[in-house]
Amino acid sequence: MPSSLLVDNLATQVASLWRRKQAPLLLAISGMQGSGKSTLSQNLIKQLYGDNITGVAVSLDDFYFDANERAQLAQQVHPLYQQRGLPGSHDLALLQQVLCDFKQQRALLLPVFDKASDNKLSKSQWRPVPEGAQVLIVEGWCVGVTAQPAAQLGYDVNDFERKHDHDGYFRHCVNRLLATNYQEVFEQFDGLVFLNGQSFSRVYRWRLQQEHALRAQTGKGMTDEEVLAFIQPFQRLSEWAVTSLSESANVVVDLGEDREVLTVRGQL
Repeated sequence: MPSSLLVDNLATQVASLWRRKQAPLLLAISGMQGSGKSTLSQNLIKQLYGDNITGVAVSLDDFYFDANERAQLAQQVHPLYQQRGLPGSHDLALLQQVLCDFKQQRALLLPVFDKASDNKLSKSQWRPVPEGAQVLIVEGWCVGVTAQPAAQLGYDVNDFERKHDHDGYFRHCVNRLLATNYQEVFEQFDGLVFLNGQSFSRVYRWRLQQEHALRAQTGKGMTDEEVLAFIQPFQRLSEWAVTSLSESANVVVDLGEDREVLTVRGQL
């Protein structure tokens, strides 16, 4: 299925769900790194606008704790909390407030996280939500992911875990957060679309493509070795998402090697 048909398909489903609810709609889009979540979100917003439905999209990345806040977590809980990306590095109180304000149709600003400075921009630079917006899309690699079964926490999935979490303490901390604080947020969504990349090995290739393109354009970017190291912390939950969200998401979009759409399963 061409990506344009996927956008048309999802826009029709979102519009139908919104008309059934007749209330502000919260939609989640999940998928491993490089699967096309941001592109799909933006194209879906454009398509909905053409159908007279106003929407806005935001990334879970924009809700990262600032560098100094993560440094405190690293000192108090575990050194790996210094790194942004994994559950525990997001300001869930802020995200809950955004979701609540949107549902209550209050005036709302969406945060913007600046990865260059490793901090959120000042509130004067946050994005206003259009008045009367009917759909808010939140996209992120771990959106909707549930806690892993305890038995899966007993082994390392890669060299990163063997080196930095050999006793399993960090992964247990992450799992507890997924079972509690994160689920309280995820339960707010009216629908979940999962871009199923099917194999974590694809993340490396997809991220390499992005970094090579970035280096060609700007002369800056990660080396192939740095990309490999960068993605390792995300392997455990990305693989768990392929197993779990393939069964629990409202809509599952199975992707091929080049991110082409193979099948679309389910309904919002």
